[in-house]
Amino acid sequence: MTLKTQARVPDLRERRKMETRIEMSRSALELFELQGFAATTVEEIARAAGVSSSTFFRCFATKEESVWGPDRELETEIVEWLETVPQKDINLSGIEAFYERSLQRLVTSSEDTRDRILRTHRLITSDDHLRAAAFAADALAMCRITASVAERLRGLRSESFARLLVESAGVVSRIAFDTWVRRIERGEDADLVEIYRTTRTDLRDVVLT
Repeated sequence: MTLKTQARVPDLRERRKMETRIEMSRSALELFELQGFAATTVEEIARAAGVSSSTFFRCFATKEESVWGPDRELETEIVEWLETVPQKDINLSGIEAFYERSLQRLVTSSEDTRDRILRTHRLITSDDHLRAAAFAADALAMCRITASVAERLRGLRSESFARLLVESAGVVSRIAFDTWVRRIERGEDADLVEIYRTTRTDLRDVVLT
């Protein structure tokens, strides 16, 4: 199996949009923490970030997504891989490699980014609506990736096989992330990628039991 090792470098327009998204996410998180999710409006988030409401909706579909959205880079990488890899090489290890890369991006990000991720996690776990929205966003992402895998495996494997590939890798990633957060919150040293690899091994043990 061959994976792309060099990510595409975003152009100036993409970088500016990413910076705008980050600033709006930061403003949304601060406002949600200060006055609660339900009491915060899109107009307030946009104003705090120094942009218009129309700019907000060009970056985020909903208020919820401004603080917790799907990993589009992960989805893009998997779809690009599916377009180039032979059908016989589409397997759990292949899908897991992309989830590991996604987590690797997280742990190598700036301290500010990691801090916002931890604060976002605390906010979501404390708000029933945001927690439900996060679960829904994750489920929709799984459906999109599963559809891409199923289409690529058409004629070779069943849709159930495709779903098991994607959801198995996804649940391992979620469990690893939650474990990492709990350890960080307890003040322990925690290596997210190593936790993911250990959890991935646990999955194999569960299947073989």
